[in-house]
Amino acid sequence: MKVTIIRTDGTKEEHEIQGKTMSFDPLYKLAGCDTFDIVNLRDGRVMLVDDHGYECETIQDTPGTGPFKITMKPVRALKPVNLEATKLYHAICAPGTTHQIVGDVIIANDADFGDDE
Repeated sequence: MKVTIIRTDGTKEEHEIQGKTMSFDPLYKLAGCDTFDIVNLRDGRVMLVDDHGYECETIQDTPGTGPFKITMKPVRALKPVNLEATKLYHAICAPGTTHQIVGDVIIANDADFGDDE
């Protein structure tokens, strides 16, 4: 299975991942992180983004205002902005979205993540 890494400097690298289904372990190493947020690109691909690319503030709803909810609000980028990945992200977002993707990302086929059974 092939994946594409989009580096923060805009370069792209193709990598072959061995196995019947995709495993996150080699992908963490390629992206230089230990956990991902996954963005569905709505074309059969997913973008794996470093979950710790931003310092975040935890915001809790006021008790008694409805279902309990915690929101993580990005307050400071910890990695460089990835302009190419941000373009992909903005293409699927509501108009006016300004959030930027930071760090290196991996683009993979969603169907490659599945059961080994």
